Amino acid sequence: MQTLGIFHSHKHTHQGFGLVELTLVLTVLSSLALLTVPSMQRVLERGRVELARDLLLNDLQSARVRALQIGQALRLTRLSDCSWATSAGSDWSCGWQLQLADGSQTMQVTPLHTPLSVTYTKTSALAISAQGDLGGVGERWTVSARTPSLNVAYALCLNNASRIRVVSGATCS
Repeated sequence: MQTLGIFHSHKHTHQGFGLVELTLVLTVLSSLALLTVPSMQRVLERGRVELARDLLLNDLQSARVRALQIGQALRLTRLSDCSWATSAGSDWSCGWQLQLADGSQTMQVTPLHTPLSVTYTKTSALAISAQGDLGGVGERWTVSARTPSLNVAYALCLNNASRIRVVSGATCS
């Protein structure tokens, strides 16, 4: 039988990678991993901040609707039972809860399980009227990463019509 010259009938015995090749591959992979870790941390932290922002926004909107549905005033208060929160009354980093205005019944609790910075301009609870009006003009929450170098922050701003506006950054300008 005649061969075309493309195929050879050599027998190859493959014994695996040598120590030098394996060391080289591991070095390259570990170098690539070290380069991607900081960017992955930023992506993950941004995701946590955006999740907390969205939870707060959703809970504020839901509180307005719930107050209208039951025809009673409500209040949103901060939780303070996590290890990363400060004692400041404006620190909402542990999460928040929705209650009847007199505090007699808790309707919803939203804990935050990640150490973020969530602050409110007032040191008291947010009042929600029976008509669904939220707090006062100029009140805002700031949701941000605890690591300032990551530069991830959002502000939830209240206007005179009890509308909530979300802006990138820590101020409502």
